[in-house]
Amino acid sequence: MPSSRQEVLRLALEIQRNGSESPIPCDRCLAGNLKCIAMPENSSRLKCSECVRAGKPCVNMSWVSLDKTREEYQKKVDEDKKLLAEVIARLLKNKKILKQAEERAKKKAWCLANELREAGEEVDVAEDDCPAADALVGFSPAVWSTLACLDDMVGVVPFAEGSGS
Repeated sequence: MPSSRQEVLRLALEIQRNGSESPIPCDRCLAGNLKCIAMPENSSRLKCSECVRAGKPCVNMSWVSLDKTREEYQKKVDEDKKLLAEVIARLLKNKKILKQAEERAKKKAWCLANELREAGEEVDVAEDDCPAADALVGFSPAVWSTLACLDDMVGVVPFAEGSGS
């Protein structure tokens, strides 16, 4: 038997020995008409011995279990929101810098064209003749619409204002 399975069985046995019967059984014990024995509610582990033994999540309908689940997932949601805000702020900053670089490149191209004209060479600079315009392949319409949505959100997203861009 693998040692991890032995550890699981050992934990289930310890919960069985040291725990007490829950007044409200978990879903698994209720459905199987089993005694739901868990560690005291002030313990950090709320799994019952049967769920530990089976390696299944222990869905307990007690207020303590529900509160713990809500707190745990609220924390995860808050962390994900913070990460998303950072990524969106970085994306908007990079798009702004890219737009500025593209504008500077256009100005530089016009200056170079004017220099060539002054030197007597014939130069035709039209925005439609740009070979780089055909290079915008690889993004699906869904990606482009997402990027457009982010552009629209610039005025709405509160974290973008103080991002230092």
